[in-house]
Amino acid sequence: MKLLALEISTTSSKAQYLDTDLGESTLLVERNPSSSDVEAVCMHAIQLGRKAAQGREVDRITTAGTWHSLVVCDSSNVPLQPLSDWTDVSNRAFCWELRKHDSFVEDYYQDSGAMVHAMYPFFKLLKQSTDGIALTGRHVGSLAGYLHYLLTGTVKETASMLSGMGLLSTSVVDLHPMAKALGCTISPICDWRDGSTLSKQGSRLLGLSEGIPVLPPLPDGALNQVGSRAEEPGIMTLSMGTSGAMRMIIPEPWFSPIHATWLYRSVDNGFLLGAATSGCSNCVDWYKKHSFDPDVTYAQIESSLEENANTPIFLPFLVGERCPGWDDTRLASFHDVEESMTTSAFYQGVLQGVVANLYQCYEELLKSGHIPRTIKLSGGVLHSAFWKHLCCNYFGVSMHEDIQKQTSLYGALILAARSAGEELPSYTQTVTNVLDSDPEMRDYYTRHYKRYRYWYEKTRIDSTQKRSI
Repeated sequence: MKLLALEISTTSSKAQYLDTDLGESTLLVERNPSSSDVEAVCMHAIQLGRKAAQGREVDRITTAGTWHSLVVCDSSNVPLQPLSDWTDVSNRAFCWELRKHDSFVEDYYQDSGAMVHAMYPFFKLLKQSTDGIALTGRHVGSLAGYLHYLLTGTVKETASMLSGMGLLSTSVVDLHPMAKALGCTISPICDWRDGSTLSKQGSRLLGLSEGIPVLPPLPDGALNQVGSRAEEPGIMTLSMGTSGAMRMIIPEPWFSPIHATWLYRSVDNGFLLGAATSGCSNCVDWYKKHSFDPDVTYAQIESSLEENANTPIFLPFLVGERCPGWDDTRLASFHDVEESMTTSAFYQGVLQGVVANLYQCYEELLKSGHIPRTIKLSGGVLHSAFWKHLCCNYFGVSMHEDIQKQTSLYGALILAARSAGEELPSYTQTVTNVLDSDPEMRDYYTRHYKRYRYWYEKTRIDSTQKRSI
């Protein structure tokens, strides 16, 4: 089979062409344009796809993107607003007020599997409605959904995508009552196999033949589970890219008593139990940018690090907190700072703070009773030998290093093949490397986590207080 996968992530667009018969593959990754124009971002991904497939035949195309993006269009499907993604928490004051109402929070959490938080498209729409902006006649979908529309002329979304947008019910494969009450038109729900075909416009844009099957919009988080070969209970994925997330397939819904985790639909409409953090490699990039010369590489910084060094505590909330506290007004901060600490110690503190927040989420996820027998680590963290071993030692368990170059994109290719009744050949799978934790580091990270939790609780503000926003 000849497959083409297109994906728009938070910071980059990706395209991969794979000929399963010849074993030929072309992978292209480029940073997204610094624009919030929906069509511009989509066209960038399409141009990458055109380049990857140039001069080749294609049997199947997949479209994928981030879970929490929002595109609002008019009745002719022309975007009316700039692109919004999970990094946009401008309505956090609105959500802060909503979280004061315990019954509303509980009802929404049970209905949607998501928490009251500014990153979710549902609350961006609810804020507009509350402000008196009529949503009637407006069409709502994801960025991947708009990419699919440009290629096929068809409007549709998978249940998994809508679930991550905070719009889908946890009890039935349908919009939950609060989403229906918004008054806008939300893209119709389809099965992941319910594809469209490449339109005349899509043919011109990609330089491919009209009529090629195109799978519906798929979310990167759910695709990561597929690409990591973690589609059965007992396997947890830990993806550490711009943000961080851990996910497990579970047979029945489970809701955290303190709303610390989320519950979305998987690709096949089963259940994904997970937790996610807003601060991951974005925090590392931020600190490097402001503390080191531009020509200093990450490898050069990390060559001088020692895992048991004296470091400050870092709370990684540059764009607010997702799990477990869901406080979109939280701020990042350093604590336990000593005069002797260097920029390298602070850099290491950032790495540790990110992992501490993830470990905090891991503790909450385990309260479900679903204990993973395998943890598969993926994302940009794998480019850092120091950070991936730090992560393994902090959790105190062995982890399987998923060394697919682009795990969610690989998941999209897997589903493209399955849609035609085939599986990808075994040669496309990478050999997993197992990272073992160092027992001698356990005490060091136990002490670090205790300090992290002290400052986490110390800086927490409950609903009876008011943070300056």
